[in-house]
Amino acid sequence: MLREGRDDRAFTGLEAAIIFIAFVVVASVFAYVVLGVGMTTSQKSQEVMHAGLEEAGSAFRPGYTVIAKLDLSGVLKFVEFDLETATDLAAVDMRSMTYTIATKETLLTFSAGDTRVTETWRYRKDAGDLLESGEVVTVKLVVDDVGIRPGDTFTIGVTAAGGATASLTRTIPAGIETNTYVELFS
Repeated sequence: MLREGRDDRAFTGLEAAIIFIAFVVVASVFAYVVLGVGMTTSQKSQEVMHAGLEEAGSAFRPGYTVIAKLDLSGVLKFVEFDLETATDLAAVDMRSMTYTIATKETLLTFSAGDTRVTETWRYRKDAGDLLESGEVVTVKLVVDDVGIRPGDTFTIGVTAAGGATASLTRTIPAGIETNTYVELFS
């Protein structure tokens, strides 16, 4: 039996519904992927931010005053300066510090444990060797073998094991007498 007036409206509606459902499924999968990538990117940026804060938190700064002692021949015998943390976020391990003193002619590095380095705690909250917020340590470097004389400029570099660095540059005034202490300002 053949039908002459065939009506395909119901079949066309079913095809449209299937296509619509396919579009919705594809859009859902796409949205899931985009949200997943967004969340992963957000987590990575958060990790980078925390790593940056941690690194910045391990920073320290030298004090503004440097005390220098000239020996009887007018050569710089030692320098003293203070160290403190720059932020409240982290502590600096003082047992792993490296100090460097540089002039135009000489570069001298004091490794951790060098006997020419003395660290004296001015303000200490606990008995540990970590320089924490609110603590101050005075560092004394014996530099008589470098040969720094009045009129010379030198730079002290301080490096922590984590890579944080600080430096200060000072000049010994030209008219300073021998066997004296002098306070050096920047």
